[in-house]
Amino acid sequence: MVTLGLDASTTCVGYAFTQDKKILDMGFIDIKKEKTPKDKVQKVLEFLNKSSYIDNVFDINIEDNLSGFAGGRTSQQVIIKLAKFNAILCFMLEEMFEYNVNSINPMTARKNVFGKARVKGKKAKEFVQEQVEKMYNTSKWCKHTTRGNWDKRNIDMYDGLVMSLFEKKAWL
Repeated sequence: MVTLGLDASTTCVGYAFTQDKKILDMGFIDIKKEKTPKDKVQKVLEFLNKSSYIDNVFDINIEDNLSGFAGGRTSQQVIIKLAKFNAILCFMLEEMFEYNVNSINPMTARKNVFGKARVKGKKAKEFVQEQVEKMYNTSKWCKHTTRGNWDKRNIDMYDGLVMSLFEKKAWL
């Protein structure tokens, strides 16, 4: 039973395919050059459709949009753009692949996967990176910039992994 986890934003979509807590594939899809939500969704669907794991997917877990904006550091326009993109993406995933798409709060997923959602004094992205790297050797999936630095978009991939590792049964 393969699970696809997605962390969707309007510029990059992190994804991970897992089976029995084993990483099959993960990475990120750069969609910042696509102009419209339709074009962005099209690129994501085309990419996922090429995966050898897509036909074995049983569940899709996607990071709940708007959960990360409680701090008020994001404009209304960005929130609306993200909500629109996520709604189209979820609808098309359900229609195209006929999967159940579960929208999961990222804090809930982290608590489910790591046993806690955060550590005081540490940013969420740092916490996720630290926890994932304790659990897995992710070096074969991590990308580097042209200057040899760790690509910041890898964190979207890590968030996609957290979504993929989320167990509904354990949370009900």
